[in-house]
Formats: sequence, structure tokens, C-alpha cells
Amino acid sequence: MAKPLIVCRDLSIIYNKGKSNEFKALQGVNTDIYEGEYIILFGASGSGKSTLMYSIQGSLPPGEGTLLIRGDDIYSYPPSERVYFQRYVMGIIFQSFNLIGSLSVLDNVALPMIFCDADRTTRERRAQSLLERFGVGHVSHKIPAMLSGGQQQRVSVARSMVNDPKILLADEPTGNLDSVSTQQVMDKIDEINTFDRRTIIMVSHNAAHLSYAHRVYYLKDGFVVREVVNPQRKQIKPVREGETIVTELEQLARLFPYDSVDTLRVKSMVNYLTQQYTYDQLIRLEHAISLFIKGKINKDTFIRALILKLEQGGVEIEEKEAKRMAHTAELLMHQADDIRRFRAKKDNDDIFFSQHKLAERLKDHLLHTHGMNLSKEQNENLVEMIADRVTGVVEEAQFNERLMKGVRGRGLALDTKEADGLTRYFEKIIAQGVDVSYKS
Repeated sequence: MAKPLIVCRDLSIIYNKGKSNEFKALQGVNTDIYEGEYIILFGASGSGKSTLMYSIQGSLPPGEGTLLIRGDDIYSYPPSERVYFQRYVMGIIFQSFNLIGSLSVLDNVALPMIFCDADRTTRERRAQSLLERFGVGHVSHKIPAMLSGGQQQRVSVARSMVNDPKILLADEPTGNLDSVSTQQVMDKIDEINTFDRRTIIMVSHNAAHLSYAHRVYYLKDGFVVREVVNPQRKQIKPVREGETIVTELEQLARLFPYDSVDTLRVKSMVNYLTQQYTYDQLIRLEHAISLFIKGKINKDTFIRALILKLEQGGVEIEEKEAKRMAHTAELLMHQADDIRRFRAKKDNDDIFFSQHKLAERLKDHLLHTHGMNLSKEQNENLVEMIADRVTGVVEEAQFNERLMKGVRGRGLALDTKEADGLTRYFEKIIAQGVDVSYKS
């Protein structure tokens, strides 16, 4: 099995260690980054994402824990070796460009090669080639002040690649750019990952960037709070079958990137339970469901909160509808508990029931909830499909397609409406039961 290119284990970065103003900018971070991956470190300002990136770059030694790059502790290198590492292994793009104003664009890009003892002709040929590639070859004779922000950043991208690094770091590379320039720079960085096969580690707080990455590490207050896989990209990080399961929560995480996993679960449940309600009603319903999911109120109290008038702090839903919502939520949570307990088993042989038993229980629940009667062969097919979906062997779209396939094709032969309804309900159970929090 391939080994990670970059490994962090219980990594902490501590400023002013041992002093009264000691501060942990990173705390207990665990990551595995593989060669060729596009990784985004995502979070609000002060979350620790840039600190993590600069530690990987070789500028911030760990206060605690381990950081290995290509199997080596780079902070154990003598100064000359660490400089060599930063020169040839790492390239970096800064938010503020960091171009030297008194030098031409060509000389800015060629500058790092001076420290590699490359002759002038080689330096200029390499620099001009990269400038042409990134669409700024025609301005190579100008000084940076004569360029637009987007052009300056593409010059910065060219400079970061001049020594052909294996790892490219990008610290908020579009933070100072307009939307058009942002798109141009993001496309070029994606090109470096896709065609040059370079590992990209980007710091960002822009949710629009997340679709570029293979995986996103979400940081908050110095902690990695979760890791989310991008289902739209073929994964490089090796995973055991069923280890990663993409649910609706990953989709919600893109829309609400700063929300916790618990909040995303609440939104998923609210989305399922509601039809047409006012904004105030939805906000209050989210609050009530949050308390219900966390076990802070029981079913009866939940129903009362839904029925209560708006002016009394309630949601003002009809009693019959409130009871229906409570019943549905309770069923979803109960079935989700089975999934959560099953997926938490890891390698425990004493798990409370087997994968097949879990699938049987879920199958019975789905059939009862949807009032469906199936043949023996259809029942067997559904159990197999449920087991595959819960363990992450198939994705939502594949599950839905199999519901509509013929029985001989290991499906159920459902019509589109039946398949969509069953899939939608089952995905809500999975969203409540699968833990997408970061796992070390």
C-alpha cells in the first residue's frame, strides 16, 4: 500500500511556550496527505490553517507531536539541508504576491534559480516558458507595478514552479483578486495538480474553492474538526472498502462550511420534515429538532414546542402535523442509531449484530414505513443493496438505479417515484447515522 507523502501525528504548534502568554495555534492535528492530492485547509481567520501550512513548509517547528515529509523529520535536518528541501521540494504562492518591485517579471520568476547555480540563459529560458504557460509571457519585460492583480498572481504561480517542486503550497492565493482573476488562478493551480501531478496544499476560507480538492480538512480554533472527501474526484488516498461513505452531509458542508456536524444533521432532518414554512418557523423548528436529536427534550416536549404559538416561542404547526414530524424524526433517529453503532464497531468481533442483520433490520423498517410488500427475491436484493450502501460500497445514485433495475439484475423493479421516495428516506437515515467527523 502506498505511504503518505506528509504525515502529522498529534501535531501542535505553540507560540511563547512556557511563558504566561503561551498559545497553541494548532492542537493535536492528525493528517495523511498523499502524493498527487489536492488538499484544502479550510476555516475562518485564526483557525490555524496557515500555521499548519507553514509548518509543513518548514518554517514553524512542532511544539508537540510529529511531522514527517517523505518519511523524514525535516526539522531534524541541518540548516543547509532544510534550505535545499525548501528550494527544491516546496513551491509557495502568497496571497500578497511578494514580487520584487524593482525587478522585471522575468527576473522575478528566474530569481529562485540563481540559488540553484543555474546559468543566466537556463534561468531566463525556464522563466519565459512558465510565463508563457500561465498566460503572462507578453509582460515578461515589465515591472510588477505595471500588471493587474490577476497577472501578478499568475507570475507568482510561475515563480513557485520554476524549480519544479514536488509540493505546491498556496496561502489564500485569490484573496486579493476579483472573480475573473480568481477563476484564472484557480484553473492554473488545478492544472498543476492534474497534469503536472504535483501535490497541492491550499489554505482557503472560500467555500467556492472546495470542489477543486480531493479532500478538505476543516479547521477551527487550532483543531481539525473534520475531514470531507470530494465525491466528484477520484480519490488518491487509499481507503478500505466501505471506510468512506459520502452522504448528504458532505453536500450540506459545502453550503454551510462553518457549521458543525450536529448542525448539518439538524438541517438534513429539517429539510425532510418541512414543506412550506416561514423563515421564523424554520429557525425555531431547527432549534427544536436540535434539542430532540441531542436528547435534551423528549418526544412529548418536542411536539409541544412545535404546536406552541409563535408569540409564545413555538413553531405554530398543527397538532397532527407536529405528531407526524415527531414520529418520523423518532424513527429516523432510531434506525440511525443502528447504523452509527454498526459503523463504530471497527474490528470488534463482539459487535451487537452483523452487517447482514443490520441490513435486515433496515429493510424491514423501510418496507413498513413505505407500505411495500416484496417477493422473496426482491427482499434478498434489497438486503444486499442496503448493506452495500451503509458500508459505502455504492453511492446514493447507484442505490437509486438498482431500485429501478429488474429483479434478475439484482434490483427491485420499482418505478421512478417509488425508487426516489425510498432513496430519499434511506439517505436521511444514513445522514443521521454516519459520522463524518475527523477520524485520526
